[in-house]
Amino acid sequence: PLTPLPISSVLAVPDLRADLQAWWRVVDVNGDGRLSRHELIEALKAQLPIDAAKLDDALADPSHWLWEQWDKDRSGFIERAEAPGLVAFVQQVFASSGGGKGPIPDMARDKLGWYNYWDEDSSGSLEKEEVVRALVKTLGLSTSPTRVQQMRSTVDAIWAVFDADGSESIERDEFLRPGEGLADTIVATMQHG
Repeated sequence: PLTPLPISSVLAVPDLRADLQAWWRVVDVNGDGRLSRHELIEALKAQLPIDAAKLDDALADPSHWLWEQWDKDRSGFIERAEAPGLVAFVQQVFASSGGGKGPIPDMARDKLGWYNYWDEDSSGSLEKEEVVRALVKTLGLSTSPTRVQQMRSTVDAIWAVFDADGSESIERDEFLRPGEGLADTIVATMQHG
């Protein structure tokens, strides 16, 4: 998970499809036996190969179709009795993404493959947090809050250099530009860093 807030500990989140009860215990942060929109959406963003912006929309809007699909009794929370609909959604997301998309392509050998792997909505662009998440996962930094924050700070510092058109996202051409794109810069840094 990515957050600008200080982190005191990291806890592995079980796979919802494999162990709903263990997943629920971890995600139900306040222990009230039900999941708030925030608890649920943040957990799904951390685990699913899905566009985080779409989940953020469901977090911001209590009448969003995704939230209404899960919160059958319209209580504003997901209770355990509503979990089967949530599990079905998660299974559908993984099925439509090829079961988790397989291994992350090696950026040094397949820059376009790496970009496409992380461009989950096939929009041809990656927003800053998507780039941070992609690098954290690619480099195996997710268990170190300090290193995650360092990665976020690094991406913040260099963002304007690579977002040539000022669109607030890195388009495919900005990523792949030979010798000066974000991909070649990352690869050079990994080889010499």
